[in-house]
Amino acid sequence: MKCLRCHTENRDSVSYCEKCGSLLYRRRKSDRYRKMKITAAISVISVFAAVLLLLFHLKVFTPDQPDVATADINKKADLQHALAKKKESVPPSTGKKIKAKSAEKKPAPAVNKAISGEMDAGNEVATGWVFVMDPWGKQVRKFRSGLAGSGWLALPTRACLGGSRWIFFPDSGEGVEISGGLWIFGDSVGLWHLAKEDGSDEGPELGAWNEGDVVSWVSIESVASLDSLKLLPGPKDGYFVSASMPSSIDEAGVFMQKGKIVGWSFGELLSSAYMWPGKSDDDMKYKTWVKYFYNITFANGREEKFSGALAMNKSESSVNKIAALIEGFSLRPKLVPGDTPYYLLPEEIIKQLRILLTYAVRNGEGSEVAGLLSSQVLKNIGDITLLIDMVPVISAAQGYVAAINEIEDSGKYLVQQQGRDVPALSLLHVSLYQDWLQEMIDAGELDEGWQAYNSAKSYFPDDAYIHLLGVELVLLNDDWEEAERLLYMRNYPPALQDRYQLLARRITEMKGQEGKIVIRFTPGSSRIPVTAAINEVVFQDFIVDTGASMITIPSSTADALDLEIVQSKRTLWTASGVETVSEVIIDAIEIDGWVEYDVRALVLDMPDRQGLGLLGLNYLGRFRMDLKSEDGTLFLTPR
Repeated sequence: MKCLRCHTENRDSVSYCEKCGSLLYRRRKSDRYRKMKITAAISVISVFAAVLLLLFHLKVFTPDQPDVATADINKKADLQHALAKKKESVPPSTGKKIKAKSAEKKPAPAVNKAISGEMDAGNEVATGWVFVMDPWGKQVRKFRSGLAGSGWLALPTRACLGGSRWIFFPDSGEGVEISGGLWIFGDSVGLWHLAKEDGSDEGPELGAWNEGDVVSWVSIESVASLDSLKLLPGPKDGYFVSASMPSSIDEAGVFMQKGKIVGWSFGELLSSAYMWPGKSDDDMKYKTWVKYFYNITFANGREEKFSGALAMNKSESSVNKIAALIEGFSLRPKLVPGDTPYYLLPEEIIKQLRILLTYAVRNGEGSEVAGLLSSQVLKNIGDITLLIDMVPVISAAQGYVAAINEIEDSGKYLVQQQGRDVPALSLLHVSLYQDWLQEMIDAGELDEGWQAYNSAKSYFPDDAYIHLLGVELVLLNDDWEEAERLLYMRNYPPALQDRYQLLARRITEMKGQEGKIVIRFTPGSSRIPVTAAINEVVFQDFIVDTGASMITIPSSTADALDLEIVQSKRTLWTASGVETVSEVIIDAIEIDGWVEYDVRALVLDMPDRQGLGLLGLNYLGRFRMDLKSEDGTLFLTPR
């Protein structure tokens, strides 16, 4: 083994150099082949690099063969990239009509040139934005368009609906009104003209499409363009001829032939190309005006009424705005849903109604709104969420009965229309019945309470809360036996256990009062009033007085009953002094269904208690008295 320090060869059996004494490092068996492995790895890498170099040489220096499918895919990808790249916006018109300038020819910075010699170098397509505005100044829609040099441009009908003013804003220049053009009702596209006072020849002219020749296409949304396209003509559509076009064209643009604009594409608004077949000069006179277009397609319809309501001044009351929107629902729509601006769709208007309803209630105008949104109006609008919002308003303004009737009328109709139950409406329905019943019980209105209970049970026979309210109604009628039967005939959820236990205690108390006179009074009061029937003829009001030795009645009661006098002159000491009174016999006195016979009484008119008598000890002594002042109850149990 060779020493690394002095290079002396040593025996394999020694660990230190026999000459210099340095530690000998032993080579691992695998190290014997290290050089061979390194050499092999270098060889493999060299071969791999040579193969890659050959493939690169073939790729770079060998001519490519055309691939039609790949070329189409790449071209479509380029169009999509170009569309995403260019999205310019122009501020809306200030409302003034602005004259277009033609004296100074300023080329637009954002223009497209047709390829393959379709246009001269200076004959560029004028592009810009069309703003469609409603009569109240709101922007209905904004879209791109290309303008022919003579001031004509094709516009899709569906993009112009709802606008009474159309304004073209070129990418370079000032806005110009669009006045009139060639369009009749039913046309998908119209050819419209700018309201210029001086004719402008900027850009390529409008020309007639020759179906036999190829056309080129130039995007007005991006820098994309296509050449040598052959379009297949379709049916005539108004003043235009529709034509099928490659699926790769998914932007708004113009079609060119021999340097002239002969057609338009409209991107996502319309899927076909619309080509101009050509007209004589006489035929190019206006057939309609923008204002007539508005009157035919939009005016006096539901959508126009909605637009006017939404444009009302902020200072206008919520009630007036709600009334205007409701009037809109009474009119027929003029637009199909696909052509209706999103903010005029019924579902969006209903959102506005619900917001206005909140404001109206907050401002104390709930009664006025309840009068506006009648059952028929709610059915006409046909939205269950609006009805759910309205029911509490109706309840607060007109009472529980009106609110419940609204649910059972309009609610039932709307649920049937949509073909499924609405849990939120059912929950509101049952809660109204519960609140109405509780109000009747608190007021002691038995007749109306039973009417409410029977109606509630017909809709919600299994509702535990309503069942307990029925038990309370029975107890109001002092029928503890029926109340007990009803109470224990079913189980109750945990949330109602406290109410169940309270009713059970009340029934037990009433059972314990069987055979007793129960006199109820204001809890904590020292004055205990009671009414008794004397001789089954006169109802006399008494005050329970344990300090009085005998019953006293006023002289008017004694005279009315013609009572027998057993002692005409009897001296009585009262708080006001000595009184001389008569003593009489009452044949029968009845309190709470219990009758006592042959009860003596004194005839006494008390100055401070006119018409009242005192229920004294000669009557009270016939009973065991149990006074519960804190509960307001006096029990008289016969001895």
